Formats: sequence, structure tokens, C-alpha cells
Amino acid sequence: MYPAPVMSPTPILRPTRRRHVALAAAALSLVSLGLTGCYNGQEATTNVQATQPSGNGNVLKAGQIVVDNATAVQDEAGNATVLMRITNQGDKADTLIAAVLANVPATITPNSIDIGPGQSISFAWESTNYVSVDGLNAPMSSYVQFGLQFLNAGITSTNIMIVPPVGMYAGITQN
Repeated sequence: MYPAPVMSPTPILRPTRRRHVALAAAALSLVSLGLTGCYNGQEATTNVQATQPSGNGNVLKAGQIVVDNATAVQDEAGNATVLMRITNQGDKADTLIAAVLANVPATITPNSIDIGPGQSISFAWESTNYVSVDGLNAPMSSYVQFGLQFLNAGITSTNIMIVPPVGMYAGITQN
């Protein structure tokens, strides 16, 4: 008879240190996506915020006209003045002919404002140009509809924030 074959013990597979590190890194990556909200689909906070007004001045565009930092500064009496800068990026002059704030026709001072090609005009901040509404009385930190109409570029609108005349907004009122 032949002797029984000698069997070597079954090797015990032990994870190597490298495998542990790779598994830990993969798990950490998956967990971090869930914690940061970067992988929450179309309703993720980062996606929703992009569709909301910013609060520190919105941008509007009509044709070659760009309106930067539109914010409504409202005093204690409820009178609101829009702080903004209008820039004509086109090669033809245009004219601001109408404005609306919270569905109320706004007063433009002077009556209409010509904006030459390449020209940029400030409103309400160290300026003689104003868009204002007396007696608006909108709640502070709320958003109201704001629209502008230009002779050539047409109409543009967005929601802008109502802020009090304090801090950097102090003195932003129609004189």
C-alpha cells in the first residue's frame, strides 16, 4: 500500500495592507459624496441655489444691455430706490424708457436715460440717475419683481431683494 498523500494545509487568505487602504479610500469617497450633498440629484441644494436670487444684486440682460447688481434700498417710510449699473455692450445707443418695481411703475430720474455704445451708467450710488418707487412698503429681505424696458433692447426682468439703507446701502436714496 501506498502511504497516504501528505496534504498541505489550506492557505488562509488574509487581506493585505494595500487592499485595506484601497477599500477604506473607496468607502470614504462614497460616504463623502452623501455627506456633502454633491450627489443628491436635481433637487440638491447646490442645484436649487443656482435658480434662486442671490440677494446681493442680480444681473439682467436685454440684447446688448447688461444690468449689474440690481438691489432695491427701501427707507423707513417705504420709499425704494434701485441700486444698479447699466452697461451697453453693443455698438448702438439705447435708452432706458420704463421701469417697474413690485408691479408698480417706477419713476426714472431724469425721465429717460440714454446709454451710448460701450457706456456704463451708475444708478443711485454717487449718481444723478435714479429708479425709484414712493410708498412701496415691501417687507425687508423679501424679493420683488423688477423690470426694465429699453427702446431698442426690449424688456428684461428678475426678482431683486429689498434691503434697508444701512451699512454699504446707507445713503442710497433719491435726493
